[in-house]
Amino acid sequence: MTRNAKNKTPAAQAKADTAAPKKRRAGPFQYLAQVRQEARKVTWTGRQELIVSTILVLILSTIAMLFFWGVDFAIRETVQFLLSLGS
Repeated sequence: MTRNAKNKTPAAQAKADTAAPKKRRAGPFQYLAQVRQEARKVTWTGRQELIVSTILVLILSTIAMLFFWGVDFAIRETVQFLLSLGS
């Protein structure tokens, strides 16, 4: 059974009736005013939290670097060992 635009289910008809109207586009000045208004709502981090977060990122980046260096070294040595067996 197929339904056309004239033969909608009651749920589909109710949904179509309550659809939100299309919003008008804001002009550039109104848009910039809205951006400034939203920027005022932002909660910026304090200096202490910024320092702690930066140190944490540096520590975790160093740990990740050492881990991947170790894995790369192990794989490189394993491949070189396997290739030396053939020669």
